[in-house]
Amino acid sequence: MNGDKFKYDYIRYNHYLVLRPNVLLKLILCFLCKDVFLILVIGASAFKGGGGGSLSDLMDLVRPIFFLANIPTLAVLYAWSARRPNAPSLPRSIWKNGRSLILLSLALYVFLLLFERGWSISSLSTVDWCAVAINIIIAGYILLSNLVRDIFSQFPEPGLK
Repeated sequence: MNGDKFKYDYIRYNHYLVLRPNVLLKLILCFLCKDVFLILVIGASAFKGGGGGSLSDLMDLVRPIFFLANIPTLAVLYAWSARRPNAPSLPRSIWKNGRSLILLSLALYVFLLLFERGWSISSLSTVDWCAVAINIIIAGYILLSNLVRDIFSQFPEPGLK
């Protein structure tokens, strides 16, 4: 393996020779879009006719205001899906700013959580504190990981086949 060409193991690169998002980053993106995924699960369950009482329990987990925190991460997911040489400039720009958008998503979630709880930290439940702690851990990983920094710095060059 030529160390001059690749900073990481060659298996981390796709066929355009740019770093693939690692499993942890994929899980983080899914976690940050949990509200959208939850609605999709509820919608699919209702469409299939299943659920009943358990469907109403799932509906209690959905807070529409938190969809705002999903928007920056959804933009990153869009850019990831468009990560090809012939991609227009919008996904390139979104991908370049992916780390900032993920951090914005994390900050928005905490902001909206505090807003929903009346700006009172003492009104946060144990589950709320766990969510805040997870967001802090994710923010640390996004900020400190050289791999994540390198992933978001790479986009396939135009004209590659």
